[in-house]
Amino acid sequence: MKLTRLGITLGLAVLATAALAMPTFVKDFDTNYKLAKDSALKKEGCAVCHIAKSIKLNAYGQDLKKIMAELKTKKLTSDVFKKAEDLDSDKDEAKNIDEIKADTFPGDPKSTPKKEGDKKQESTPAAA
Repeated sequence: MKLTRLGITLGLAVLATAALAMPTFVKDFDTNYKLAKDSALKKEGCAVCHIAKSIKLNAYGQDLKKIMAELKTKKLTSDVFKKAEDLDSDKDEAKNIDEIKADTFPGDPKSTPKKEGDKKQESTPAAA
């Protein structure tokens, strides 16, 4: 019985820590890229790096995590974002920085910057 309570307590502590950490990462992204108030990226918050309605990282989030490990940091710094900018995390033929500037999602291959001749620009993350 004590072991069960301990497991539940530790599990809740881990979940609470994860929930508290995510808004910091969202703020770091927002601050680094100076997102407009009406930006789709700003409105979606966690979905920039996570698969919608999930704690699982999307391709962009996974790339940021790898870069953070390479730089031996647990914080999203401007150096981390800079190293990810020239990548194409979601393999949609658009660099992450181009997607961010176009207010599209660098971790979602269905969300790409509008190209000349395109009528529609996809700007919301795909559901899981």
